[in-house]
Amino acid sequence: MTQEKSSKVNSLILRLMEPYLDKGHQLYIDNFYTNLQLSECLQERKTHTTGTLHSNRKRNPKEITEAKLRAREHVWRSCGNIYVSKWRDKRGVLAFATGYQPKLIETTNKYGLNKVKPIEVAGYNDRADQMISYYSCPRKSIRWNKKVIFHILDIVVWNAYYLYKETECNKTNSFDYFRSALI
Repeated sequence: MTQEKSSKVNSLILRLMEPYLDKGHQLYIDNFYTNLQLSECLQERKTHTTGTLHSNRKRNPKEITEAKLRAREHVWRSCGNIYVSKWRDKRGVLAFATGYQPKLIETTNKYGLNKVKPIEVAGYNDRADQMISYYSCPRKSIRWNKKVIFHILDIVVWNAYYLYKETECNKTNSFDYFRSALI
């Protein structure tokens, strides 16, 4: 990410987060938007961040990004008040956190099995992206603008389902049932 593009993304995120800054919130960020400079700015405004990183971002610690890990290995380093870590399960995941020091915790997966993973990876579990990927609109079009519209539609339907589950008495309906009823 170039410096100019990075500063535009940082200013956009800071502008969108303005009502929530200085209140001690935790922000989870996708790797497209993350860099350590943004995390420092948000931490100065009492907002903790957790997310994944691209390995080629500037200021990433080389000893972490270039570390060769075996399955279930975890390494981390402190960059000021930001902890950058790399963990490998099936493939390497580069993550960062400002709200807590990286450590391995035991979690339960969707099959009820206990797994050990870093706290920053467990905290970053983004259920909306997971559900959208299962029930995504068809994207056979080559044109990028149609792909963007379908993705926005997926997010709108997921948000509607979430609100439906929060307000409806019958909370047993699945997302698949909700989509079918909506269509």
